[in-house]
Amino acid sequence: MALLYFIIALLLSPTATQPTSDELDHLLGVGNTALASGDFPTAITHYQSCLDLDPDHRYCLINYASALVDSIDPDDASEDTKLERTLKAIDMLRQVLKSHPDDGDAAFNLAVLLQDTSRSEETTREAAQLYQISVEASIQTGEERWDAWANLASAQQELGIFIGQYGAHASYEHSIVYLEKIANEHQSYIDQMLHSPNAEKMEWNEEEYQEVSAELSHMNQLLSKLYYGLGTILSELSPKDCMYMMNQDTLLIDAVDGQDDEDQAKRICESNAVNALRMAVDLNPDNMVAAHMLNAMVGDEGMGGSKRASNEFVEALFDDFANTFDEKLGALNYQVPYFIGEAAYWLLQQGGRETYRSVLDAGCGTGLAGRFLKPLVDGALVGVDLSTKMLDVARECTLLKGCGLKEVPEDEDEKKDDESAEEDIRSSIRLYNHLVSLDLETATLDDIYSSYNEAPADAKDGFELIVAADVLVYIGDLQKLLQNFAKLSVESNAERDAFLIFSCERIDDEDAPSTGWKLQSSGRYAHSKSYVVKTAKEAGYRLIAYEEIVPRMEKGEDVQGHLFQFAFGLDDDWNEEDMETGDMVFMDIINEDGEVVLSDEL
Repeated sequence: MALLYFIIALLLSPTATQPTSDELDHLLGVGNTALASGDFPTAITHYQSCLDLDPDHRYCLINYASALVDSIDPDDASEDTKLERTLKAIDMLRQVLKSHPDDGDAAFNLAVLLQDTSRSEETTREAAQLYQISVEASIQTGEERWDAWANLASAQQELGIFIGQYGAHASYEHSIVYLEKIANEHQSYIDQMLHSPNAEKMEWNEEEYQEVSAELSHMNQLLSKLYYGLGTILSELSPKDCMYMMNQDTLLIDAVDGQDDEDQAKRICESNAVNALRMAVDLNPDNMVAAHMLNAMVGDEGMGGSKRASNEFVEALFDDFANTFDEKLGALNYQVPYFIGEAAYWLLQQGGRETYRSVLDAGCGTGLAGRFLKPLVDGALVGVDLSTKMLDVARECTLLKGCGLKEVPEDEDEKKDDESAEEDIRSSIRLYNHLVSLDLETATLDDIYSSYNEAPADAKDGFELIVAADVLVYIGDLQKLLQNFAKLSVESNAERDAFLIFSCERIDDEDAPSTGWKLQSSGRYAHSKSYVVKTAKEAGYRLIAYEEIVPRMEKGEDVQGHLFQFAFGLDDDWNEEDMETGDMVFMDIINEDGEVVLSDEL
């Protein structure tokens, strides 16, 4: 879940001063006035003059940091300029906290900036500590900050710290209570404007009405996100943690003090989770992520739920995660892209071939699978995804950068000229030949290639290989998708074969509902092997290899999955018995010299 960011400049009151002299007071006051009006150059000039006189001035440092960050134009400023100003602001805020470790404003602003620069677990942990400082400072003043509670909740949820005084659950509840209070005040003001006994006698102020209404609408959207966060926390709590919650001061409905039945406690948590998700959807019907999760919780094992996640849900979910997707999956030991590349190479070996002429990375996301596929393609590697922000990330991937590769700083002075020249060339070669945002169930070859001016002459014959890494977890009924994959596949003949490789989360046949698929409380779908094979066969595919896999870890436990390899319209020359052994190969994509190659140890 994305963190809630707020305009840093608004956190600091123009009157929040503690001058040590009339001159400092004047410089700080002029700077604050300029900051509030958006005149950042004037604000920065006066804050700098203040610090020239007193380098440790608390409020000049805090507000100077805000001015530096707020003055960044996201459209015009270069990445170097953004980074330089952000790092300078971070240093200033650290300087404040070194002498004033309990400063809530400095702690909050620093936490936001740190998470803007890195989403690592270490950074998130430090941010959570800083948000807690901000929360505790606001408690001391008697004016608790809902935004500090909200960001603390989000950070703690990422860290898996759900319970406790400052755990995600308690933090979500506090943020909701305080933001609802502000929202109710806005609603009361609007009601008074419209319905008070003196309303007809009062002079109508349309501008004020629209302003307050817009603020209330924005608050409801934020509350929707907070209720969604609370709902997901409650749905994920273990029975033991739910029983612990029964004895705490919480907003849980039907909580029984002294509850000693873990199963009953878990049911209470789940009931409250559903209520929270319903509130999220009521407050903002466009919160598709909350709507999908609500459907996952109230659906009847795939029978009462929708057949697939909506496009709006998928776009919202992955647009939100685009900038942190690779990092977060890495922390979960995500293996599917590797399995996909391994299987794709193995199929080439079985057919006595070296490369594919064309490959479709269906649901490519940020391009993690593309890193393993690129060495296997001598034609077009095409990526399709609903999330435009994911595609933006994938679009920046080259043979030496992005799409799962960690940046390794190098000493330019130590490079040889010929090595530098070769690296420059490879750094400019894009991993994907073409990327496009489309719905995989309805996309046609014409749709895919219409904006690809350099498409090979035989591109519209279809793809020799289609892969889908963890895409089908957002689709329950696979019939329409697999039938469309068949339309996108090249027709197999003596010269060209067409294959399909994809992963699913696994449910055993005996545990599967009659549909063969199930919408889980996680919001993802699981499929039985027999259902997948049957549906693929109806679309014209034939199973040639199958393997049970662990795609990633979740809450410290293995996620159960399976990997399917199908051939499209293949004749009986293929030895299906041999191919179902599932013996895979190991594949290296980047050697120790940074070259994109296949391993010699295959």
